[in-house]
Amino acid sequence: MKFPHIFSPIRIGRVELNNRIIFPPIATNLAHVSGEISDRQVFHYARRARGGAGLIIVENVCIKYPDARHGATQPRIDSDEFIPGLATLARAVHDAGAKISIELTHPGLNASLKFNGGRRPVAPSPISQRKDGVLPKELTIEEIQELVEAYARAALRAQRAGFDMVELQGGHGLLINQFLSPLTNRRKDLYGGPRENRLRFVEEIVERIRSLCGGRFPVTIRFAADDMVEGGITPEEGKTLASGLEAIGIDMIQADLGLCPKEKRLEPMPYKQGWRAHLAKGLKEVTAVPIAAVGVIREPEFAEGLLSRNEADLIVLGRTLIADPDWPNKALSDHPERIRKCIGCGECIKARHYEDRPLRCGVNATVGMDEEFERIVPVEEAKKVLIIGGGPAGMEAARIAALRGHEVMLLEKGDKLGGTLSIASVPPGKEKIRWLIQYYTGELSRLGVEVRLGVQVTRKIVDELQPDAIIVAIGCTCPQENIPGADRHNVVTARDMLSGKRTAANNSIVVIGGGLLGLETALFLASNGNRVTVLKRYKTIAASLEPIYRDYILRELEEYNVSILTEVSVERIDESAVQVKDSHGETRPIPADLIVLARDPVPLRDLQEELRGVKFRSIGDCVRPRLIIDAVREGYLAGRAI
Repeated sequence: MKFPHIFSPIRIGRVELNNRIIFPPIATNLAHVSGEISDRQVFHYARRARGGAGLIIVENVCIKYPDARHGATQPRIDSDEFIPGLATLARAVHDAGAKISIELTHPGLNASLKFNGGRRPVAPSPISQRKDGVLPKELTIEEIQELVEAYARAALRAQRAGFDMVELQGGHGLLINQFLSPLTNRRKDLYGGPRENRLRFVEEIVERIRSLCGGRFPVTIRFAADDMVEGGITPEEGKTLASGLEAIGIDMIQADLGLCPKEKRLEPMPYKQGWRAHLAKGLKEVTAVPIAAVGVIREPEFAEGLLSRNEADLIVLGRTLIADPDWPNKALSDHPERIRKCIGCGECIKARHYEDRPLRCGVNATVGMDEEFERIVPVEEAKKVLIIGGGPAGMEAARIAALRGHEVMLLEKGDKLGGTLSIASVPPGKEKIRWLIQYYTGELSRLGVEVRLGVQVTRKIVDELQPDAIIVAIGCTCPQENIPGADRHNVVTARDMLSGKRTAANNSIVVIGGGLLGLETALFLASNGNRVTVLKRYKTIAASLEPIYRDYILRELEEYNVSILTEVSVERIDESAVQVKDSHGETRPIPADLIVLARDPVPLRDLQEELRGVKFRSIGDCVRPRLIIDAVREGYLAGRAI
């Protein structure tokens, strides 16, 4: 076995797990609006259990409605009426071979007014940490005792529903974190001040859970080992608090972050694998209870290293198991190369945290859907399927069609698979996109898909092959610019720069286009020692980007001194400058050695015109240039439909 530490058993209290893999409580928006567990939710968690995870922790559940409601369709556990649905979920996970826990949550000062009926948030102290400036109400001692009881009654309901343990949400800036942190707890009574007082709230919750559920019912915590903000919990303070948590009977600790900016716990793509796993190592130095490492862990080799070096006892795989629920089974069978790794595209974050929509995934089209949608049914009669284009849409279509049993041929005009993914993986921090190309390359080979590279497909080739089904996925291209001077020798496209067709160093460069392509190209050029200015026609900058990544790339551009000029229109391109007109109608030159065109791409449609009269299906960017998630989903549907 390549990964003996990952697949060794471990006990959390009296409960034994068959391996060290935890699927953490990631909110899904799959529950019913009433808070009842839905069939899709049951499938979502059971599927991760069937994939081999040792422990499933169900998403943050509401312990006090509506005050603690924290999401558009958050599951509830504040009444016995929710026990039947929770029991169905627990049974499904057990039947799939895993143990199950559930995260008990109260947002405290971070309560959403949109979801809690506009109620004023409560907190340990009236400290404003909210962007909207709302000042929370300080909890009275009587109200604190009511919340202690709410947590404990929720734990009892979980136990009655068949859950093996419960987890307290003590991180991410939510209520327990607020009691533990000196930044948000300024109380002068027995719940504030010294460390032992700040631990009192969670201590009383644990004691009351034990009194209701028995001393052998495990209680774990998602713990803010570091707030990463001035005045909050420091790493050293986190170690001391962790020792206190062990003393009051906590059975396992997830070493996570606290009051820090959202980016730090919902990392954008550029963050390195395991960048905050050191928090677990720190807690292991001072405690004997099992410690779980958290944070962008994607590869079994990396996870095995943490465990073998005794830097953690368990591994938390969140977005990793959303992208590929079979990660554990593939690693167990010594086939880590078959894992579809999370690339950190942020689609799951955008859906849940910014759009109030069901969970989705950029590389796994089945996330958030039901069991029937995921089922790949073998065909009764195999067809000869021709896929034209080796980008994400074409590769996914080929994979699914081959899984169904069809004879699949994929033709790609380039010298390698990947399509636009190859370009998208070039800017700094986007290297993880290559994981997706590697996954598809391996899977198509394993499934027997015939891949021919360097083939420019024509109507003649299609007629000669005589396929039974055709899928066109030829992607997009840079648009033809009608800017005077766009044909000059000093004008290139963003694709030329990112593909390496053209290079530049120590030049003054103007990038025309301030969308995702323009910003990432600008960052790439600036990181290579160029002085870069971005021109944007509109006032907003990358408004459609996932917000966490948007903030990240704008900050990176600022650090590289990239200038972004908004509300300017390009009048013409000269030998050594771009002439622009600003919002006041004034024209001025922007000096440049090189001009890079980075307008939004346009679909390629020449082949579709050539195939007029032939039955085919177009998918991906040749329909309309969009995101990886759109290409993968359309490829999945196309392959499934044949």
